[in-house]
Amino acid sequence: MKKLVALLFVILFQQSSVFAQAVAPSEGEKLLEEIPEEKIFVHYNSSLLFAGEYLYYRLYTLNSETGELSGLSKVAYLDLVAEKDTTIFQQKILLENGLGQGDFFIPTDVPSGKYKLLAYTNWMRNNGAFFAGDVVIINPYRGDQSALTAQTPQDSLKSEIPAEKIPVANKTSGSKEGDLKMTLNNSIFGKREKVAIEIKGDAGKYSLSVRIKDSINIPEKFSSNNFSNNLFSQAKHLDSIYLPELRGNLLSGKIISNTSETAKLAGRKVAFSIPGESYIYKVATTDRNGKFYINLDEPYATSEALLQVIGKDSEDFKIVLDPTPHMEISDLNFEDFFINPNLKEWIVDRSVYNQIENAYYSVKPDTLKALVQTEPFYTVQPELYDLDAYTRFNTIKETFVEIIKYSYLSSGRTGKPEIVVRQPEGATKYYLPALLIVDGLMVQDHELFIDYPAKAVQSIAILRNNFFLGSQIFAGIIDVKTIEGDFWENLNSEKIKSIELEMPLPKRYYFRQSYEENLSLAKERIPDFRTQLHWEPSLNFNSEKETVEFFTSDVSGKYEIQLEGFTEEGDPVSIKKEFSVLSQEQKL
Repeated sequence: MKKLVALLFVILFQQSSVFAQAVAPSEGEKLLEEIPEEKIFVHYNSSLLFAGEYLYYRLYTLNSETGELSGLSKVAYLDLVAEKDTTIFQQKILLENGLGQGDFFIPTDVPSGKYKLLAYTNWMRNNGAFFAGDVVIINPYRGDQSALTAQTPQDSLKSEIPAEKIPVANKTSGSKEGDLKMTLNNSIFGKREKVAIEIKGDAGKYSLSVRIKDSINIPEKFSSNNFSNNLFSQAKHLDSIYLPELRGNLLSGKIISNTSETAKLAGRKVAFSIPGESYIYKVATTDRNGKFYINLDEPYATSEALLQVIGKDSEDFKIVLDPTPHMEISDLNFEDFFINPNLKEWIVDRSVYNQIENAYYSVKPDTLKALVQTEPFYTVQPELYDLDAYTRFNTIKETFVEIIKYSYLSSGRTGKPEIVVRQPEGATKYYLPALLIVDGLMVQDHELFIDYPAKAVQSIAILRNNFFLGSQIFAGIIDVKTIEGDFWENLNSEKIKSIELEMPLPKRYYFRQSYEENLSLAKERIPDFRTQLHWEPSLNFNSEKETVEFFTSDVSGKYEIQLEGFTEEGDPVSIKKEFSVLSQEQKL
């Protein structure tokens, strides 16, 4: 892996940047020869979903040569596309050792129809093959159902709903188990009863879905066994080579001169900020064409970011960002699926279940994994002044005179006021301005902060040494935090470009319903109409035996357990089992 990364950096160095998203074929041919292709398998909970339900999924990014999980790409993309190539959503998923997960709530504005679930990495855009799975959405809240209405009686799928009183054996469908075995503690369960699944066998990375088995014919999902033979293929790109995203989210763009077509674009500095309590600050350098690249390998909690060209003539340039990587698709084949009037009662019942479950979401919430706080970009401990520990003054000027050491206000070389940092004895004098950051935003016009009310400032940190950020040098740093953390929201500056970042999906821990005897009886009064009984996207099986437990709901019927994944050696594993949930009356 280190050899491949080194090769990639050598090629990119010739492009005046180490973080390009694409290079010309002449420079990228060596990469295509040396770096193996990737492929993605998506295990998702169902190919039939209703408005008001969740699509859950697990991504497995694999080395196409070995079949093992790929550590190359750190970002994957998942799109839901309609029949007319309309994208319903695109999600960005951070990958860890080739694995990622996510979900999408089907809102009521998504029409009934046939869709494709597409998954790919930026590197996969070169080989023209990517994952494409079928998804059907039924939205009974919209009047137009023509996309799923059979044109003639012969077009209708068989849709008779079998009687739910027929028990289902605890059986395994025809799929590849390998040395992994999955057994249930019973084949028939009552409502709100505990189910235990015992798993034995090969260590690996797996995901597990337990969901009601739809009583109609629905599009078949690919398994980990057969997805490789069913990847969607299209013509390869020949005009450029797309590069793997090795370190995380990659942003690229360019600056354009507002004043002259012959303006020098090379070597300009572009400051990037994600403001907030745990802010992110970076500086990028443009190439001869004005292109710049910013790599975001830190977690971030807000989608708003700020960009500005550094320098006195920054207003002479416009910043334009490149669009998010997107797979260009055509000629997708959608699986036939139709509904008929016989399904009305079933559709109404399912919709009522969803409405009740969503109404009680507040008592059955999922939780998000807390983001790791980002450390400041400087590593030297600064002189920190918490202004609440001092007598407060009305103005910033008074605050610097009376409280802040090693820094003062000066008229500057241009006559405009600026904040200067007193550097230590013996420090090299570059006669450059200090870096002023307020709530994570670089403030080039210091007067905007000097005029800010001092009582709204929480703390001021001073770093006295010269600071090198990339090739940019600053004569010290003044790092300011306001009480509300909203300095940038009230800033009206034409030099600053505000952009909306596409947020990577946060890792989610899904709610686990429990009916243990020692829990409050109040839960008995909360309705439970779950049709997705369990979703475990990260079942990392390392021991000889693993037990997965969950509880059934108040919805009787046939249920299917589906386990998908890959062993540590890269062998696919796909297991399906069925069981029944019956009411007390049905058991009699």
